[in-house]
Amino acid sequence: MCDTGDKIVLACSGASDVGCISDKVARSLQVAGKRKMSCLALVGAGIQKSIDNFKTKDLLVIDGCPIACGRRIVKKHDFANYKHVVITDYGFKKGETPVSDKTVIEVLSKVVEL
Repeated sequence: MCDTGDKIVLACSGASDVGCISDKVARSLQVAGKRKMSCLALVGAGIQKSIDNFKTKDLLVIDGCPIACGRRIVKKHDFANYKHVVITDYGFKKGETPVSDKTVIEVLSKVVEL
């Protein structure tokens, strides 16, 4: 059930504030019915069934910071066609951004239609 739906979102769920925001934005996209959140760890672990399935979907990868672990993971598994956003590209700073509903809503408003 982790890899069902036509529009999938995978998020960095890192330990930093912007990683947490990435995760919360992905969950909000799911609650809003815009995308099905799935597990980036499935790709990182090399679960081929999920990788093959995700490659056929409208995929959005959300990273918290420019290190872009999410993008690196999907590129490592030869994903070519996906959308990618980085929370810090919206002016938020790693280690200085409050994990709040306000911040999540602000980021969500920028990515909801991707």
